Amino acid sequence: MAEPAAGGRSLKEAVVTALILLGLIIVCALLGTTAFFVLVVVVVLTALFELLDGLKQDGRLPIVWFGLACGSAMLVVAFLERPVYLSVVLAVTMYGAFALALRPGRGRSAGSDVAWTMLAVAWIGGGGAGAVSMLVLEDDGLLLLIAYVLITAADDIGAYFAGTTFGRHKLAPSISPAKSWEGWAGGLVCAIAAGVGFAAFLDPLELGDGLVLGVIVGFLAPVGDLVESLVKRELGIKDSGRLLPGHGGMLDRLDAIIFCAPAAYLYVRLVTV
Repeated sequence: MAEPAAGGRSLKEAVVTALILLGLIIVCALLGTTAFFVLVVVVVLTALFELLDGLKQDGRLPIVWFGLACGSAMLVVAFLERPVYLSVVLAVTMYGAFALALRPGRGRSAGSDVAWTMLAVAWIGGGGAGAVSMLVLEDDGLLLLIAYVLITAADDIGAYFAGTTFGRHKLAPSISPAKSWEGWAGGLVCAIAAGVGFAAFLDPLELGDGLVLGVIVGFLAPVGDLVESLVKRELGIKDSGRLLPGHGGMLDRLDAIIFCAPAAYLYVRLVTV
């Protein structure tokens, strides 16, 4: 849920970057499910790398290649529709991270590095796996995933403008001072409107399903955004990276999408498909 940062990012840059990303989504969607999966892999692993690199900048010593390998495995098993192996990947992540923590030169926070590696793979890789699982659903999985991403974008846009215009009451001032309850309400309204709107055009979704998806995103997206802010605050960084002008890093752009994806997938899979 993006509301104006204290430092004041360029709205023009943010809009241009968002349009470029939207164009990339459209191109990959036209190329089909496999191309869209490749796009998901690239953006999710970029976000995972940003977190692991941020940890290194903070003086910790996570094994970046190992975290990226485990995150990749999460995405691949989801694409192959083998959800039972997600637990296997997490087990390998845990055992591997502990084994690597025994290496020479492991640093003074080896135990914490194991925990951060597990969290990074489960949080970002797991969120990406939720999105990929939605992608490979029968009955327009690709369209469902795109609709979900755009519902989350609608929440983000609604929160930004409602917070800019009406924001008075702080949502979580100790974590993200710019976030407001008014921004949260504006995001929720826009997410619900977008969910109902997409449901009117997508056969797998009834209007009630669109409403529920909008509510899921409206409530969880701000949490995902605050979770990332909490992590960045602990690591002492403002943005996860500088890859996207006007938006910061890839994780800054994906925080809500990744956080909400498993819940959205479970609803679609268990209720609508």
